[in-house]
Amino acid sequence: MVNFGRIVEIQSGSKSLSNKDFTIEFTVPFDNDLLPNESEIKIYNLTDDTIKAFDVGNKLVINAGYTDNVGMILQGIISNKVTQYSGVDKTTTIHVLDAENRDKSEVKDIAFAKGTPASKILDQMTSELGIQVAQFFLNEDFVYEEGYTATGKITDIIKKIAADCGTSAYVNKGQMYIRNLRIGNDAAIALSAETGLIGQPESFDEGEYGFTGLRLKSQLQHRITTATVIKLNSKRHQDATLHIRKGVHRCTGSDFVTEMEGIYP
Repeated sequence: MVNFGRIVEIQSGSKSLSNKDFTIEFTVPFDNDLLPNESEIKIYNLTDDTIKAFDVGNKLVINAGYTDNVGMILQGIISNKVTQYSGVDKTTTIHVLDAENRDKSEVKDIAFAKGTPASKILDQMTSELGIQVAQFFLNEDFVYEEGYTATGKITDIIKKIAADCGTSAYVNKGQMYIRNLRIGNDAAIALSAETGLIGQPESFDEGEYGFTGLRLKSQLQHRITTATVIKLNSKRHQDATLHIRKGVHRCTGSDFVTEMEGIYP
């Protein structure tokens, strides 16, 4: 293995905590849909004053990795906080949404003229939603020859319009991405036993209308997230290309890993 020296840094407001001083555990999921992901963080034996810094509604960031290879794996808003005691130990559990939950945001009867392209509708819907768009790349800019009327949940509308364009729409680290998971300028990450691959990948096949791909585990790699391109080399898979659609960064007393699911091109 090439990685040494686990590093975890948590920032919220003026507070900055490190695993050098505290025992920290976390589960940070990522995927390719518009629902915010909820991460769970456990920090042990904080002082009461420090606990107060992690109020609901505050922004929280986690940077994690190894010496000389640390980066952001989570940026979100604290949604819940609970402190519990077990003997002399005190555990503070913090839940974080990676984006504000806008699932209830709706529009009513916004009409678009005949011949309107999907890109125009998506521009207005993301503006109505009030979320920053990090990447916008449509596989096809579908044209609504008969026009289109937007009514209902904005996230449902965005999901449908994106699907009409053969494109995914998802939220990651507080920003929206509208793009095909298989298309982009992402730099590929080489993954092998020498660069952190753990165990052997497991194949999955979702049938005639689904995806095929591999489930993988590696040492924690902050660069891996939704739409990351993996160049895999293992005993059974030589120079295989995978596009990550979901996964989780996990830190426990024994594990410091990234588990992921990648689909074939």
